[in-house]
Formats: sequence, C-alpha cells, structure tokens
Amino acid sequence: MINISNFTSKNNPLWGLPESAEPGRPATTRAPQPRAPAEATAAATPASPAGFGPILAIVGRVLLSWLAAIPRRLGDWLFVMNDTEAYWRGWQITKTHGGLARRYRDPRFDTLAECPKCHGAGGLADLPCVPCLGTGRITLGEVS
Repeated sequence: MINISNFTSKNNPLWGLPESAEPGRPATTRAPQPRAPAEATAAATPASPAGFGPILAIVGRVLLSWLAAIPRRLGDWLFVMNDTEAYWRGWQITKTHGGLARRYRDPRFDTLAECPKCHGAGGLADLPCVPCLGTGRITLGEVS
C-alpha cells in the first residue's frame, strides 16, 4: 500500500462526493438498512469470528515472541561452558548477533595505562623502565 499525500492541497479529488449517473440529476445513495435483532445480537456475541480478534492478536504476539527468542536460547545453549568460565573469571559478556555470538572482556584492562616515564616504549635507551618494569604499561588501581 502506498500512502501519498499532496502537501499543497492542489488537484486533490473530492472523494466524498458521489458522481451522478446523468448530468443535471442528483446522485442517489443507498441508505444502510437496519439490522434485524437476531443479526445484531449474533455479531455482539464472543463466539462470533469478530470476537476472536483480540484473542488471536494475543496468541500471535506470544507465538512471535517465542520464535524471536529461539536464536537467543540457541546461543545460550551453545555458549554455556564459555559463559560459565567467563562468569567464574569475572569477565564482561556481550551477546551479539541476536544472541548467536559472544564477546568476552576482562575488566582489568580498564586499569592499564601508558607508562608516563617511558611513554609506553618499555625502556629508555638500553635499560628497562623502572616504574613499568619494561612493559610500557602501569596499573592504575584495583577493579571493584
């Protein structure tokens, strides 16, 4: 379905006016006929197909949410051993690609910084840097 709107309001057809069959003669519109009492009560009962609309919408949402969770559940099943070890080590776990992939990260990397004395080179000339012990990195503090 294409929904197009004319922003200038020019050349818009008048949809609400019926066209007459013959020139000079007004168009006749058929008035809606009242329902019989039996038809009116049958349409209002919950056993009618119109009464199943909200129920079908809820069932559809439940079914779609169950189907959408399948990749996440499959990923949890595939990575249960890796996730257990990562929790044991205190790593951060990021689920990617809808739960079908994992990214593990040790939060201790946040405590590392470049050595201010050797600027990350690990040493000055041929001697190793004393504050960083030749690694070029220092630890800022402990992870809480």
